[in-house]
Amino acid sequence: MNKLKNKNLQPYFSPLLGFLLVSLVGLNACGQPANQSEFSTLISQTETELSETELSEAELPKTNLSQAESPERRSEVKQSPDAAESRVQRQVKVFFPVARSQDFTNTKSVWRTTSSPGVAQFAIAQLLAGPTSSEKQQGLAAVPPLSGNSNCGQDFTVSINDGVAQLQFCKRMIHGGIGDSARTKSAIEATLKQFSTVSYVRILDQNGNCLGDESGENICLGKGPNPEKLTPISQIAINGVGPVMLGMTVREASQAAGIDLVPLSSNPNPVCASYKPTKTPEGLGDTTFMVRNGRIARIDIGDSRPRTVSGARVGDTENQVKSLYGGRLQVNPLPYSEQGHFLTFVPQSQKDQNLRLKFATDGTKVTKIIIGQLPEVDYLEGCLDVVPGGI
Repeated sequence: MNKLKNKNLQPYFSPLLGFLLVSLVGLNACGQPANQSEFSTLISQTETELSETELSEAELPKTNLSQAESPERRSEVKQSPDAAESRVQRQVKVFFPVARSQDFTNTKSVWRTTSSPGVAQFAIAQLLAGPTSSEKQQGLAAVPPLSGNSNCGQDFTVSINDGVAQLQFCKRMIHGGIGDSARTKSAIEATLKQFSTVSYVRILDQNGNCLGDESGENICLGKGPNPEKLTPISQIAINGVGPVMLGMTVREASQAAGIDLVPLSSNPNPVCASYKPTKTPEGLGDTTFMVRNGRIARIDIGDSRPRTVSGARVGDTENQVKSLYGGRLQVNPLPYSEQGHFLTFVPQSQKDQNLRLKFATDGTKVTKIIIGQLPEVDYLEGCLDVVPGGI
């Protein structure tokens, strides 16, 4: 009876035993299920991709991250829309001043990557953080640092309304000279104007005053999207007159002034030529711009309405000018004049050492104000010192 029972069970037992043996052999040979191996491989690949992304965010991205994403990461994003929004990578330009450039408007852009939706806020923060070591080696410079306590709980605020981007610092910005202020403004304007919604940039200091405006009139507060124009009351600084800056091309200066600059000669020399406004505003009739190799190197002002940052103007007495500058002027005889002088202001900042502000006098009163870079600011005959017989 027992033999019969065993014999009857054998057809059922043999296939079951075979299945168990195959399963055991399969597990011993593979070590883990096939689908678990594939899953581990996928995790490993994803971790590698995340590491590469983190490296890209730390330095200049070499590729467009949105194009570099793997299919696995894209499908993962689709499954979590909220998480995807926070992980979207955006590339933003940050414009830094070019070190040792005499053109204060000269900037160069680098790329930064962020997942923050506030790209303007991020771009300014990166500008204040300064260039990387490798970017410094490529000739990029930092803007002046912020110092002291914040009056708004952060370093700065940015708002964009009706085409106007307003940046206000909440800490004190330490400038090393007039050139520092001009370079900072150029870098900020270039960084914010990369956005299509910005056509004008207003920069305010910690106290709500226009950054770099020492006239006390806060001219920028009355400005809108329209660019600043060259007017008879435009301020004379060591690096420019009103919106027209040393280092600008004729085209850039014309756009900034809102008036075309044209050469005095019908056949201007490309090495050096003098220019003047086509439609001269009253009070700027005797203002000329020396253009060396395509860029403004010097500006001569013979009219009495424009004033310097310290308040001096054509027509002031020598004593008035000296009192305004408090002993910071160098006094030298005016060549070809028996009584005239050159009263020359030399900036103390190392960055502005190539610039000069000069007052030419007849011995009693100022007859002309000259601003420019060396050596052009010292040319006695203007472009005639460079191109004899030409203008």
